[in-house]
Amino acid sequence: MEDNQREDSPAVPAETADPLRLKNVMQQNVIRAGMDSPLGEAVTLCFQHRIRHLPVVNSAGKLVGLVTDRDLRFYISHRLGTIMENNADRETLHHHLHVIMVRRVVTGTPEMTITDAARQLLDNHIGCLPVVDAEGRLVGIVTAADFLRLIADERLAAAPFTEHP
Repeated sequence: MEDNQREDSPAVPAETADPLRLKNVMQQNVIRAGMDSPLGEAVTLCFQHRIRHLPVVNSAGKLVGLVTDRDLRFYISHRLGTIMENNADRETLHHHLHVIMVRRVVTGTPEMTITDAARQLLDNHIGCLPVVDAEGRLVGIVTAADFLRLIADERLAAAPFTEHP
């Protein structure tokens, strides 16, 4: 039996098996922010949309960076909302994303297999893979949570996860 098949799933001949690609599983309506967006706005976006990874794009829609909820918690004063809060603490909400964003972002392409994408997450110790087109424009995103959902989705249990030689 092939490694990617379960006993209760029908056999998929290697010649016809088409591995899942990021274009089939990525989130396409990506919440994003601009380089000059203030940190406070980024926090609001993450909170409202319940996301942990916020791609940063330029005016042409090209991916230029990434900010995580962890980055935001680190750079925004922990005294906000407490009795010790002062003007300097509130000012941290107005710093721009380009100051704190990660600029060397590991990315995927729509045609990348999900196996290769998962390997990128593991090898680089990251929680998301922004998906870009040939021009570097952000077209989607895949997160570790998406991979867990994919595994848990019984409808995809019989889908081929790897290419066959």
